[in-house]
Amino acid sequence: MGEVFVVKGIKPQRLKVDAYRQAILNALRAEGADQRRVLRQTTKTWKGEKPKFETLVGLERGPSGSASVLTGPTGSDEAVNKWRWLDEGTKIRWALMSTDWRSKTKPGRFKSGRGRGRVVIAGRRAMTQRGIRPRPGIQARNWSQTLTKQRKRPFTRRLIRAMQGVEAF
Repeated sequence: MGEVFVVKGIKPQRLKVDAYRQAILNALRAEGADQRRVLRQTTKTWKGEKPKFETLVGLERGPSGSASVLTGPTGSDEAVNKWRWLDEGTKIRWALMSTDWRSKTKPGRFKSGRGRGRVVIAGRRAMTQRGIRPRPGIQARNWSQTLTKQRKRPFTRRLIRAMQGVEAF
């Protein structure tokens, strides 16, 4: 006699979307904390106005579901501008430095060192009154780009681990 097969349908449980969403948001917050820690190194040895670093995380609902972490300087205009000028660089500089000048930071590196030297003359008016032309600009440190490059792979791994850690059903 022939064999009999019984086919029985298995009804899947609902996917725990809220659990995934929470795990991803926690991973985004942790990434923001890591980015703030790295960026704080850039201003560690600064004197005077220092920016603080804040993070905004975003996770869109729906099929696209894009996740984002945005970390940047906040605080007084003077502090934020000083950090931005160093990050992006400038074309000209209205300041004259002493001959022994050495910057505290270097392009592509987050650590802030001791540096050396002093500002001799600062400001457009002070320099033009003395007949001094603007100096070459500040060399861009590219901290934003370096951070994006350095954190891309760890960020991706962190998100994958967060989603793998959720019980799907």
